[in-house]
Amino acid sequence: MDNNSFAYYDLLEQNDLLSESFELEFKSAKGGLPKSLWESYSAFANTEGGSIVLGITEKDDKVKVDGLSKLDLRKYQDDFWNQINNKTRVNVNILSDKNVQIIELEDGAAILAINVPPADYKTKPVYLGTDPLRGTYKRNNTGDYLCTAEEVRQMIADGMPTKPDARILDNFTLEDIDSASLFQFRQVFRSAKPSHPYLKEDDKGLLEKIGGWRRDRHTRKEGLTVAGLLMFGKHLSIIEAFPDFHLDYQEILNTSNRWTDRVFPDGTWEANIFQFYFKVWPKLSSSLPMPFQLQEGQRKDENTLHEALREAFVNALVHADYSIPGGVVVKKFADYFVFANPGNLLITIDQYYRGGISVPRNNSIQTMFILLGFGEKAGSGSTRILSAWEGYHWRKPDIKVDIKPSRVELSLRMESLLPQKSIDHLARLFGDEVRQMYGEGLVVLTTAEIEGSISNTRLQRFMSAHPSEISKLLISLCTNGYLVPSGKGRGTVYRLKTPDGSSHSLFTELEGNVDTSGANVDTSGANVDTSGANVDTSGANVDTSGANVDTSRMIAKRLSPNELAKFILESCRKEFISVDEIAIIVTRNRDYLKNMVIPKLVASGQLERLYPNNINHPDQKYRAKQ
Repeated sequence: MDNNSFAYYDLLEQNDLLSESFELEFKSAKGGLPKSLWESYSAFANTEGGSIVLGITEKDDKVKVDGLSKLDLRKYQDDFWNQINNKTRVNVNILSDKNVQIIELEDGAAILAINVPPADYKTKPVYLGTDPLRGTYKRNNTGDYLCTAEEVRQMIADGMPTKPDARILDNFTLEDIDSASLFQFRQVFRSAKPSHPYLKEDDKGLLEKIGGWRRDRHTRKEGLTVAGLLMFGKHLSIIEAFPDFHLDYQEILNTSNRWTDRVFPDGTWEANIFQFYFKVWPKLSSSLPMPFQLQEGQRKDENTLHEALREAFVNALVHADYSIPGGVVVKKFADYFVFANPGNLLITIDQYYRGGISVPRNNSIQTMFILLGFGEKAGSGSTRILSAWEGYHWRKPDIKVDIKPSRVELSLRMESLLPQKSIDHLARLFGDEVRQMYGEGLVVLTTAEIEGSISNTRLQRFMSAHPSEISKLLISLCTNGYLVPSGKGRGTVYRLKTPDGSSHSLFTELEGNVDTSGANVDTSGANVDTSGANVDTSGANVDTSGANVDTSRMIAKRLSPNELAKFILESCRKEFISVDEIAIIVTRNRDYLKNMVIPKLVASGQLERLYPNNINHPDQKYRAKQ
């Protein structure tokens, strides 16, 4: 990105045309309004919004002004308004006059800036032409793309006045309800609100009061709702109605990145939402400090941290789209938590961080939790989470939205912005001069070190600088040899640079220095080539019994990316094996393989998944493509 780009960013900021998400698209307008303008309008409206600038050509991250006059652009502006209000061009106009401005430049030329806000979830999809299945676009890290029919249907469903969990299910009855779950709900409800009138109802009456059973006033139809089945249903009944329904809790408290405790539908319990919550919450909160407090004469063993963690847990269950693959996955690590659920975020990321807005996907399920004293409807959920983490001076919670597949992930790290162990690690990489780097530069580097990578969007959450200033800082750190960029536009991410020029983080540090001290690994009989590797196996006792792993193929030396890829393909040439098994064979970090190496091999057609339609399947495995 050249200096001219920053000048235009500053100009757009002065005219209030730079979106908070810092999504920006330059387009040439020498021949009139470009066709791609409308695709970007649809894509910005259906994601996080952004600004389109006509009159500037961008190539190789450098920009050049077309040299159009103000008179030229006024004609384009009139043409733009005529087209955007034409229903055969686009189905809805979400702009006002202030969103479209002609800006004069110092050399007499002008540009036309169009600021597209994100559309409300009730308005989506914003599409071109008259057929949403053929004209709906979204934005990802590489630009605008045409949505699939399933993505369009998801947006339409999210905008319906009747929430998905209020739908009455055909041919499902009270026999599909797990009576023990409903009884336990009644007991917890009575403990929280002993005099509540709903408690006088029988099971069917109670379900009707809380949204688990419904009568349709217009059709006279009545029956079990989606909320009733998901919350209290028998697992076999749930997966009959929702084949992709999955709930998964993983506790990963060691450095091997393998779970040490897990709760998932294994046939030993009725895997519904209610049972999942009460099985997981004690495990999830067990490591939090337990204060002794008195409230109205009663002992209170929870504080704001417990309330925030519970809010994050309940939010994942309440906002999930149970009709699509992926499932709700909760992970507990030694120093952070991850909550992931399928579905689009019904508010923007900026709205999430501002708080005050609550748009649950499943209103009835939310009501059921609120009756038990869990969760809020007032839009204070995100505020409560953010405030609790800020109160402990920890890193700001990070919420990410994946487009394909639709998925929301919230990470809560119990670490400060400048932890000493991260600074020590940076000093080993770049020298002690890093310790003298104060302020925002050091915040960027420690964040990249802790989280594996960093982006402008992520840094906006805990830095007061404007996005354009953050970009300048990131580029400066790249120029000075601290970071390596990859990607383009808002999708650009930055990783720490190693002395050999490659990107680096704690996740990949194991590639050159494999330390299995303290691990429970039995390498007897294994043919391990440790040439060139610095391997410390002191006290190691690695047991791979039960895993289908040929340890004679294990390696520990540094490999080039191509060599590593070839070794992975050879390792799973005959059969499907899991990421954990691959990690053992090639002695590489599991997360590094899962997030960086294996997706590239799958995308290139060299690896195939055992479950190709559910990439997050808990039993996912891989095999070299035959």
